[in-house]
Amino acid sequence: MLDRLHAKHFALETIVDDEGESRLALKDLQDTQLSPLFVDFTSGALLHRLKHGLSKNQPLAKALGLKSLTPEHAPFVIDATAGLGTDTLVMAALGCRVRAIERSDVIYELLFDGKNRLDEKVQASEDEALILLSQRFSFEHGDSKEIIGSLSEIDRPDVIYLDPMYPDEGRSKSALPKKPMQMFRRLLDGDDDAEVLWTLAMQKAKKRVVVKRPLKAPALGTSKPTHSFEGKTARLDLYLSLNQVI
Repeated sequence: MLDRLHAKHFALETIVDDEGESRLALKDLQDTQLSPLFVDFTSGALLHRLKHGLSKNQPLAKALGLKSLTPEHAPFVIDATAGLGTDTLVMAALGCRVRAIERSDVIYELLFDGKNRLDEKVQASEDEALILLSQRFSFEHGDSKEIIGSLSEIDRPDVIYLDPMYPDEGRSKSALPKKPMQMFRRLLDGDDDAEVLWTLAMQKAKKRVVVKRPLKAPALGTSKPTHSFEGKTARLDLYLSLNQVI
């Protein structure tokens, strides 16, 4: 939960929306105009998009290598920087099995709450597609460096996905975080160990390492990406792992 320093600036509270649904949220005690930050995997529009609106032509699917794979051979992914779980959810919706790791205890509490509410909703709906989606991903609290560094041969993933925080300087105005995400960035201390994590990922991924970066940000790591897939505000750098050349 919140340590003494963060407790002066933030509060974790259960809030109830207009429909009577409760959720865990992070409130900014210094800027009460900011909307609370929470994880929501249950909105009808989002679930519909995940079921019907994803394409293997989008940058993330290409970076993961999904375009040439059948659903039966979709990769096992470790999302080493889960954040608020958006990319974890999309990768699961694309068919991947995802083990997502978050080291912030506060953010993990939000993720845990969001996943529980999704599980409850899909079980009640008896929608087989959504039940399968919820079963494809999980969140755990821990340090990705320690977890990835200690992976046994049998636990190594096909892909390790990294989305380390990057300073706002140098971002285009359209790429700057929205206001609730500014609270998220103030809560965390940054990702000064991103290079170390990239090195471990290159050693442990069976096939590839995928790194999400702002369009103009320098590449992570000590080698040039094998390929980059650009979106509107970010790009995905693909590195073939040290274990396999494909």
